[in-house]
Amino acid sequence: MAVTECKIMACPAPRRTPMTMGLAALFLWLCTFFLTALATPAYAHRVNETYVYFDVTENTLSGRIEVTLTDLARIQQGLPQVENALTEDEVRATQTAFFDYFKDRLQLSANDQPYQIDFDDITFFGSSIDTFAQFHFNVLDVDRTPTTIQISYDGLLDVDPGHRGFALIGSNSRNGMDENEAYISLVFAPGDGTKDLYLNDEPIKDIARSFFEYGVWHIWLGFDHLLFLVTLLLAAVMRIDNDHWVPSDSIRDSLWQAVKVVTLFTIANTIALSLATFGIITLPVTLVEAVIALSIAAVALGNLIPRFHASVWKLAILFGIFHGFGFANVLEPLGLDASRKATGLATFNIGIEIGQLAVVMVLFPIFFILRRLTAYRVVFLQFGSIALIAVSVLWFLDRTIGWFPQVAATASSVIQ
Repeated sequence: MAVTECKIMACPAPRRTPMTMGLAALFLWLCTFFLTALATPAYAHRVNETYVYFDVTENTLSGRIEVTLTDLARIQQGLPQVENALTEDEVRATQTAFFDYFKDRLQLSANDQPYQIDFDDITFFGSSIDTFAQFHFNVLDVDRTPTTIQISYDGLLDVDPGHRGFALIGSNSRNGMDENEAYISLVFAPGDGTKDLYLNDEPIKDIARSFFEYGVWHIWLGFDHLLFLVTLLLAAVMRIDNDHWVPSDSIRDSLWQAVKVVTLFTIANTIALSLATFGIITLPVTLVEAVIALSIAAVALGNLIPRFHASVWKLAILFGIFHGFGFANVLEPLGLDASRKATGLATFNIGIEIGQLAVVMVLFPIFFILRRLTAYRVVFLQFGSIALIAVSVLWFLDRTIGWFPQVAATASSVIQ
């Protein structure tokens, strides 16, 4: 008897063949290998980010901007990608130009009165990702430091819209904060304009709003997470008939199945994000990013082989866990302290879910309208999935290639 319909959530598990068992074994081997060989701690500073620290006392306001030597080369050349970073000597030789650049892009005021900024020194420190230059500044004409200032920062955003600027209170003698590398107060993206920076304690409602917005924008600007959703949605407007894709007859059933899979994905990444944020379980950044890349290929393979797609909800849970650890790696430098963790984590997760559902509500109707076209099945579903697999593999190689020497060193030490 012909099978007329196969619901995504109700299909029996696919038959175990040597091919599927081999793929499963390969996946488990990769996870185990990278987990043991690449276990390294995450660092507070990351590529493609600039940090603006403020040091607060009763009567003074000073700080520093921390930026990589590679990003300084991008500023100097006006290019999003450069072959070589600047040297420390080159930075010192052109320090006046960099002082002027950041002075134009860091604007401070209080009570509608602008502050003047004076850059006076450069220091350097090394990190695992690059050497950072520290441009030290003093805020002039501060008789008594206010509790709130207005700040706008758009350094490097003209060169690379994907760059992010973070504002932090490095130290505050008024409330005993010292050497803060954990809690980031503000995130600056293109078009953000002026924001309030609280020099004492930030109101809970502002924390909730900031992390909700950050969750939404992380989905919309996180290209790998966005492609994972698109890959899931490509087959959501189809159904399986005799191991072949045919257009779905019910928009309600298809949309409901899509929302359920996306929600399962969200539940899984919420659990993983919570475990990572509270320090219960952590995974190496390289492993997480590599598996996120492979997750796109796994779902895209299900689009090409319908019987594999029957277990897409299982893949959504599995890869939702790794995406959750990926979200944790993004959230970790925002350094939620104990009093802010619950609020920040909850609103960040809500923002992620809202951002994902917004993507579903925009793309799903388009895919559903096009689903009966041969071009949709051939170009979007088949060729599109092949292209997604290729992108996924390239991302996997890009995210792991730099770790191969460490893998070799680890293997060598084990052998010896």
